[in-house]
Amino acid sequence: MVFTTILTAFLLLVSPDAVHLLHSVEVTFEADGSVTEHTKAVIIPLTGRGVQQYSTMSVAFRNGMEDVEILQADVIHWRGGRGSGTATISTGPHRILSRTNRLESSLRETMLQMPGLEVGDTVKVEILRTIHSLPLSDVYSYSFSPVLKDSVVRSVFQLQNNSDIQLFTSEPGNFWEFWNLSPAPSHTLAAFDPPLISIATGTPVVLSAQASEALDDPQHSQCERLDEIVGLTNADPGALRVWVAENINYTGADAGVWPGWSPRSPEETLEDGSGVCRDRAVLLTWLLRKAGYDAYPALASTVGETPPVVDARSFDHMITVYRNPTDNSWEILDPTPRGIPITSGASFGLRGTTYLPMIPGGTGLQIIPLNGWNDTLRIFLSGELDLEENLITGNLHAVSNGVPLELITTLFSRSAPHTRNEMFRRFFGAIRCDSVSFDGEEAVIHGEWKVFTNGEFLLLPGLREISLPGSRTAAMLLPCPPDSFVIDAPATEILTVSLRGLNSGTQLPVSVSFNGYSCEMDFEFGELIYTEIADITNSNTDILNTLLVRSGTSARTLVLP
Repeated sequence: MVFTTILTAFLLLVSPDAVHLLHSVEVTFEADGSVTEHTKAVIIPLTGRGVQQYSTMSVAFRNGMEDVEILQADVIHWRGGRGSGTATISTGPHRILSRTNRLESSLRETMLQMPGLEVGDTVKVEILRTIHSLPLSDVYSYSFSPVLKDSVVRSVFQLQNNSDIQLFTSEPGNFWEFWNLSPAPSHTLAAFDPPLISIATGTPVVLSAQASEALDDPQHSQCERLDEIVGLTNADPGALRVWVAENINYTGADAGVWPGWSPRSPEETLEDGSGVCRDRAVLLTWLLRKAGYDAYPALASTVGETPPVVDARSFDHMITVYRNPTDNSWEILDPTPRGIPITSGASFGLRGTTYLPMIPGGTGLQIIPLNGWNDTLRIFLSGELDLEENLITGNLHAVSNGVPLELITTLFSRSAPHTRNEMFRRFFGAIRCDSVSFDGEEAVIHGEWKVFTNGEFLLLPGLREISLPGSRTAAMLLPCPPDSFVIDAPATEILTVSLRGLNSGTQLPVSVSFNGYSCEMDFEFGELIYTEIADITNSNTDILNTLLVRSGTSARTLVLP
């Protein structure tokens, strides 16, 4: 009985939510220049989650660029007497738009409601998507992966070229077939190295050049307010980015020949005081050019891995880039997010993402590096230790750069004044916070910190307590972290504590030094001074053990006389 229970639990863990008997896509290039994507799927949900996933399906499309036709959407019930049913089909604005008040956008979706779907039923769907035009460039791409979130019995991808267009493919041929694939590593059908078939009608360089030609309108330089804004910001790139982010409200709009893609001119964006990422990126580009920089808008992909061949639809964001006059490298500026420091340029969430500068003559795909940033949080705590109350009362100075600076800036700028003390109390692990001030890169708080003691041992506060849950740094402080994980907020944290109120005869712990972590203390001029350092960055190759050592207490445990 116990064995059966364990086996059942194991099978539930490794079993996917559905199985695709068929997963098929055929891409056809027509003689009239249009492209069709013919998709077929035969799906059997295996769990309640699978039923929920396939009871309602959404097919997104851009009105004016493409048409979607549902050729088949049926459910074949496995239980006798229930027969089959046809899906209810409706089309309207995409659901994501209603949450952002952007109902004027060209983004639409066709909803398929499958009647009475149960575990074990068979869902048959056939969709024909016809693409008439593409934004910014006529480069078309499609990337096909035979591996889905569910098991796949048969997966097929094929090409049909009825035009004279030259195609670029990552693999030779025009027909690819795969059998027995599963996303669950423990499953017998698992595919450990899933292939990816990519096709395109042009390279990223061609896309970059064509998009640049479509967007680069010399008349934009005639906008009179550009010189005024450059003067207000002393032509500083970071200050220009902040000005656009803080003064242009984020409001969705369709403009130009590519609804949902064409940016407004700088003059229109400034006149309305609003615009989405593409409008802000183009405005910032011309502001930088007025300031004397070699600047361009750039397409960016913030979700998932970007394939080697792309079209404009492969990207979901637009930023601004300019050439560093010193070494000619690309500098990144994202004028969309508010509240990030002037020195950051872009939110750290963009690190590791792919972008494509749109420049005359074109260029290839670029990647924002993960490493090499000055992500540091230096904390100085100076105060009086009261052993009777088990409290440290004093001032904490936090000097930050990179990711920590962005976190603290966001915390300060987005907290209401009456909640600010509480937010920083939690962030820095105090039990009481009387005041908070923030200037540039330094936050100063006056408060009290709890000291844990049993009469013989004294545990001083450290980095683990300073970064309490409630902040994004909690992701770095798991007491039992998983074997592999992505650091949410990388930083090198340095804590220096200076305490009055301890007897110099107190027995100090032995210094600890480990790859990425160290802690040492000593008495100097009647004060206890100790420094704790933790490297929780993507460059630390032994983050797991660093976190485990850091979560210990021996390095900060004193023996009282």
